Amino acid sequence: MAFRLSLVLALLGLFVLLACPRPAGAEPVEIYYAPVENLEHVDVELLRSARAKIDMAAYSLTDWPVVDALVDAHRRGIAVRIVLDPSQQQALDRMREIAGEIRMKAPGPYMHLKSYSVDGRILRSGSANLSASGLKQQDNDVIILHEASAARAFEDRFERIWAVAKPLPAPGNLLARSGRATDAKAGAAAPRCAIKGNVNRNGERIYHVPGDRTYDRVQMDKGRDKRWFCSEEQAVAAGWRKAGTW
Repeated sequence: MAFRLSLVLALLGLFVLLACPRPAGAEPVEIYYAPVENLEHVDVELLRSARAKIDMAAYSLTDWPVVDALVDAHRRGIAVRIVLDPSQQQALDRMREIAGEIRMKAPGPYMHLKSYSVDGRILRSGSANLSASGLKQQDNDVIILHEASAARAFEDRFERIWAVAKPLPAPGNLLARSGRATDAKAGAAAPRCAIKGNVNRNGERIYHVPGDRTYDRVQMDKGRDKRWFCSEEQAVAAGWRKAGTW
């Protein structure tokens, strides 16, 4: 009986491999390690290979070449969906063109995923955040599975995360969502930029981007030392740090 069961499982495994062909020359599992290898190149090439869709769940997404590959995929007609963790720094300004395809994870535990699926047939996972340091400087790994069942398992979880995630505020709705209406009542000129900067009780200069869990708490019409920024790069250059980072 044990021999028959083993034979059935072996035949089933062979059937799965034949039914889900991989790209020519691709191993079923690829593993890369930073900093010995540049994982940024691995991610960029994988994203460029997409032909239909990319679903991504990322704890932190700040690496510009990876972001640019996602924006380029969108321009090529690829269906791109991204869920980010609101507690972490994200390159939202650079992703402005695809803001409608980005959502922030619902309140709760950190979403520590660094995963995405390509065309429902390839899964990227591992320990490497999609940041320059995570992909090129730290001891991290990237695991790529050329297995449709692994990609589907991730997509099942992704759909549940996506369904309850919070869309980024549309530019036209930022006035109502960020307390700018109160600024207008106070006679202040309505700002054109969306990133809020304030000084906390410890004298630290902090900025908050739309979608952050702290964003709506910062009332720009109350207190002193408040400032609007048009991009994260502008805030950092001025000496401010992102909320939730140290």
